[in-house]
Amino acid sequence: MENSRRYFKKSKKTTVQLTSLLDLLFVMIFVSLIQQKNIPKKVEEQKKERVVKTVIIKQEAKPEKPAPTKYNVEATFEFYATASTPGLPHGSFLMQGTFDEETGKLNLFGAQWIKRPTNFDMVPLSGVVNKSRDSISGKVDAIYCKTFTLRRAQINSGNAISGVWKGKYDCGQGSTGLTLTIK
Repeated sequence: MENSRRYFKKSKKTTVQLTSLLDLLFVMIFVSLIQQKNIPKKVEEQKKERVVKTVIIKQEAKPEKPAPTKYNVEATFEFYATASTPGLPHGSFLMQGTFDEETGKLNLFGAQWIKRPTNFDMVPLSGVVNKSRDSISGKVDAIYCKTFTLRRAQINSGNAISGVWKGKYDCGQGSTGLTLTIK
């Protein structure tokens, strides 16, 4: 019996040692698999970083749009008697139109009466503002009318031609005083 106990004890030790070896082998395989799995993740992350860096390098700034040179303007057309036409009445009306800064072209048309004398109509203006922005000359586009000339009397904030312009225009009634206030 003593022999059999020894044999039995040896057998237990061997089983315990085999199980420990199998556990160790299993752990080594598991660790090896985990390490192999982590390597592709790191490679993928590096690829993503490279792609992001490439996109950032290739980004281009959008070009700025040039400022418009043509815009809408509003004005007040005020007419009155001069020394050569002393009996003319005083009147005024609102005007709307466009100004092209690049070419200097100004086009205005009557929009609404402020003070209308009898037998007078609103007249449209088409002219050119000179490069130094201190005078406007052009045509009064109405029957029996000819030209107008204006000099800048006051500069106001707003657009390039905002301010008070004084001069005259010629129509059937003769030379008439004109103050054009551009907003």
